[in-house]
Amino acid sequence: MPRRFSHYKKRLGQHFLNSNRLAKRIVDFAAIDDDIVLEIGSGKGMLTKQIAEKAKKVYAVEIDKIFAKRLKTMAQTHVIVLNKDFLKLNLHDYDKPVIIGNIPYSITTLILQMLVTQKDYFKRAILTIQKEYGERILAHLGCRQYGSITLYLNYYFSIKKGFVIPAKNFSPRPKVNSVVISLIKKQPPFALKSEEKFFQFIRGIFRYRRKSLKNAIMHYLGKLPDNINIELLKKRPENLSIDDFHYLFNIVEPE
Repeated sequence: MPRRFSHYKKRLGQHFLNSNRLAKRIVDFAAIDDDIVLEIGSGKGMLTKQIAEKAKKVYAVEIDKIFAKRLKTMAQTHVIVLNKDFLKLNLHDYDKPVIIGNIPYSITTLILQMLVTQKDYFKRAILTIQKEYGERILAHLGCRQYGSITLYLNYYFSIKKGFVIPAKNFSPRPKVNSVVISLIKKQPPFALKSEEKFFQFIRGIFRYRRKSLKNAIMHYLGKLPDNINIELLKKRPENLSIDDFHYLFNIVEPE
């Protein structure tokens, strides 16, 4: 392995952006304008440097002790290096930051779940994630990638696609391309008494995405509740909108 990658840790899912041009493009997409920025996984600091040119303050979060130590020697006065696990942070402590990060593929779901639970404490999030995962988040009703994660994240956020980053622009090179997306909190389409139960229900139905809704419900619940629209029962889960799932959930577990 080349010396410059000698500290790469596979267990941390480390793949470092190696293009200053693309780092600048990410920052431009994030529309940083004298904001406070919290960066997830600063690594070697390529993206950190670009962020620092536009941000009022940067919290560079890096779980790896060696990289955190190196970052501290490079840091400017308005860049604060935190040798911490991002997943253990309380975003309330960082004065409504913009979040930017190249997300390790293995913990993408955990990070997104954290952002949902702490959605009131940041302005927006600009994330570089695995392209296939991004396609699931950005999927439209009825397409192959549409699923429970689509509905979950779009309930809470307005999501916008930025641009694709080919695998060659990371070192070590991953097996897949990545995509940059933005998440901005929005008003949910309806209120829920139990968001956890609602999305658990959606995930349960999507286990049987290729079956008709009638069969999916019977497999998941072990029975078919009365009064469900007959035409809806003929559809597959991938053809149901979030409003359809809300309608079903109110029959299954009336609030």
